Amino acid sequence: MTQTIATIIVTYNRQELLTQCLDAVLAQTRIPDRIIIVDNNSTDGTPEFLQAKGYLEKPIIDYVRLTENTGGAGGFYTGMKRGYEAGYDWLWLTDDDGYPAQDCLEKLIQLNQEFEIIGPAVVSPEDQNILTWKLRVLENNGYFSPRMYLNTYDELTAKSEGGIYLNQANFFNGILVNKNVVKKIGYVIKELFIWGDEYEYYLRCKKFNIKICTQVDAMFFHPIKSVSVNELKFYYLVRNLFYTYFKYAEIMYAPSIRLFYPFYLVVKYLRLTPSFSPFYLAQVIKSVFWAIQGKLIPYN
Repeated sequence: MTQTIATIIVTYNRQELLTQCLDAVLAQTRIPDRIIIVDNNSTDGTPEFLQAKGYLEKPIIDYVRLTENTGGAGGFYTGMKRGYEAGYDWLWLTDDDGYPAQDCLEKLIQLNQEFEIIGPAVVSPEDQNILTWKLRVLENNGYFSPRMYLNTYDELTAKSEGGIYLNQANFFNGILVNKNVVKKIGYVIKELFIWGDEYEYYLRCKKFNIKICTQVDAMFFHPIKSVSVNELKFYYLVRNLFYTYFKYAEIMYAPSIRLFYPFYLVVKYLRLTPSFSPFYLAQVIKSVFWAIQGKLIPYN
């Protein structure tokens, strides 16, 4: 039985990169059945640009323009909900600044009988041996190995079994999600807004024993970017880290590490603070206080 696939692309003010992503998706050896573009209320003329380029005339494309910028989390929430409610078997999720190799989707969907979430190897287009984001290494008991990661494609290949790296994937960068995952654990938490929504979703999958893997032969390209942190981004980064940690600590690290890890987070990210304004720091501390208790306070 043929599996139906909807691609979800979340975009905001990146016309040229969106074009690169769209063209790569349309050129797949296994073309998706639907391409849902979620535009987070771009201010650079994205709808006019897509219209002029002829993308919006293609029957395969469903263009959704939001009335406000809901962040990556809100964009993926909207896209996943739209694809799931339309009845597609699989949702193929990506930001607008990455793009798949031509046979990426074909190779991912080959594992549809064995896994519920299938990710590609996400590599730098400038050096395809470098993983854009390092992958965690898990211990035999399922906990994260502290400070141990896979950084290169060669390391990923060496750790894989039959071309499959078990229990890990880079989420929302060419990740293929089965509809039953959504049925079981729900959508992305839109209130996370930016930075950490994909990590929370991965940990939620881990908690519910969703079958996850990276298909090493499926390639997805994403540039490595330097991290620039302003007050808004730092707020969400720190808030979301503490929210996620206190929600999932018991499946992340061994008991001997859990007590000390929050202090490690404080030391690690304090140096990134963009402002030492008492008002701003009070706002961040307040957000962390409520995040630890499971409540997400938006930046104001």
